[in-house]
Amino acid sequence: MSEPQYQQSNETPHASGAMAVLAQLEAAGERAADAPSRLRVLSIEGSDPIGGAGTMADMKAFTAQGVFGYAAMTSVLAQNTQGVTSIVNMDPDFLVAQLNAVSDDAVIDSMKIGMLGTPELVEAVKGWLTALEQHYCDEGIAKPVVVLDPVMYAKSGDALLTPQAEQVLRNIIPMADIITPNVPELAALADADQPATDIDTLESMAHEVCKRYGVAVYAKGGALALAGGASSTDILAEPSDGQGEVRTTRIEGRAVHTHNVHGTGDTLSSTLAALRPQCDTWEQAARRAKTWMNGAIAAADRLHVGKGHGPVDFTWRHAPTGMRFSADYWNRVRPIRERIHGMRFITSMVDATLSLEDFAFYLHQDDIYLTDYTSLLALASSRADRLDERVFFAQAASGGVDSEVMFHHDWFVKHGFDPSPVSRSEVTAAYIGHEHRVADSGSYARLAAVVMPCFWLYAAMGKEMREQVRNKHIDVDTHPFGEWIRMYSDPEFTESTLREVQICDRLAAEASIDEYEHMMHAALVSSEHEFRFFEQGLTRPALGF
Repeated sequence: MSEPQYQQSNETPHASGAMAVLAQLEAAGERAADAPSRLRVLSIEGSDPIGGAGTMADMKAFTAQGVFGYAAMTSVLAQNTQGVTSIVNMDPDFLVAQLNAVSDDAVIDSMKIGMLGTPELVEAVKGWLTALEQHYCDEGIAKPVVVLDPVMYAKSGDALLTPQAEQVLRNIIPMADIITPNVPELAALADADQPATDIDTLESMAHEVCKRYGVAVYAKGGALALAGGASSTDILAEPSDGQGEVRTTRIEGRAVHTHNVHGTGDTLSSTLAALRPQCDTWEQAARRAKTWMNGAIAAADRLHVGKGHGPVDFTWRHAPTGMRFSADYWNRVRPIRERIHGMRFITSMVDATLSLEDFAFYLHQDDIYLTDYTSLLALASSRADRLDERVFFAQAASGGVDSEVMFHHDWFVKHGFDPSPVSRSEVTAAYIGHEHRVADSGSYARLAAVVMPCFWLYAAMGKEMREQVRNKHIDVDTHPFGEWIRMYSDPEFTESTLREVQICDRLAAEASIDEYEHMMHAALVSSEHEFRFFEQGLTRPALGF
């Protein structure tokens, strides 16, 4: 009942990539049955009793992004919004004892390494991390994401490390996946005479540091915005191949005019550590982190914490879970998927023993459903909050039904059936009713979720049926249902399915816990209706609705 937007069978490189990505999402969903409900992220940081930076900030940022946080403290600070008055650094052996206490007992999916005030603490973390990565490799556990905030200089430019400690810190940088220097720290790592004063120089320095150390660099440009810039733009520099090439991306955001920016560096790095395992790329994680940070900074002035530079508002928005919506859905819908794949209507389609009369009944109901489904896609286009998503749903609404209705008409004529419309069955009416009740909520996120199974279940089923036909050496061109199988296994349809799934993932990541569960419920109920929709080809429910 989903709408194939294209009928070409030639697989383009882009479409092939979409099929691979969708397969990865499905594999992640299969693993989700045994996966933890939340990712587990470690903070290696100093403390902040006022609660806006260091370990305290990390824990709040982790919670805001839907992950579970561990913590090992490197130092204890007497600090507030007006500054630091005293620091007690941990004994290196005790820091390692803290780290071992975590890693000996629990799995670490990602980590943020922050303030390491002495050369001995840097070496302690380096030794522990080296051993951890080797252990994970030996045990077949995925290497944790490592985000390193190279704490060397305060926003004011004041040095926080001795020259000896700074040099040792440079030695741990290649172990990170990404580093998050502020403007003065970036200049130091680039061996520049002066910190950057404009975005072009910041980008050039980020490029140089990325190339020099072979790690991604998220260069925080907040200091440029604080100096009076109209926008707040950060730079993401990433190694693009094994030959030393670097790709840079500008991560733009609005400038928020506030002096309450205490702990933003810590918060950004811990947010990246929490988000990267949830995202496909560093750019995706960076953009989500930037959007979240903008909201947290914009809400900071209303907190009224401290007399100096206050903290950001970590609770301005809550993530429902650290799991992808798509993986969560694919896991939860497993029983329905298994029933669909094993039902007689589907298995007899593959081996061509399904009666043409049963398939014709199904196609007539599909015509009715698709006419209504088009209106839902058009409504999703009108509600979409991003232009690219408006275009996607508009194209799906305008191009999908015509191609499928044409297929239906041609199939009816070819096999001697009357293509004239029939009445809705009670099953079709129930499915349409469910989707409209969700649409009546006014929520774009729920609407996107309620139509998702009509993409994804069909793409998964089409792919599986095409493989079964091939394995049985059945000629799809002479198969009575071959054109239907070809339509839903087409790479271009898979590409559209992937786009719809990505939209749902984005909306779910930005949703409240309540909205997330509404989205999930809408998608799961649609999935159950999909099973009943196929089943009606054999059960022939009452018509006239």
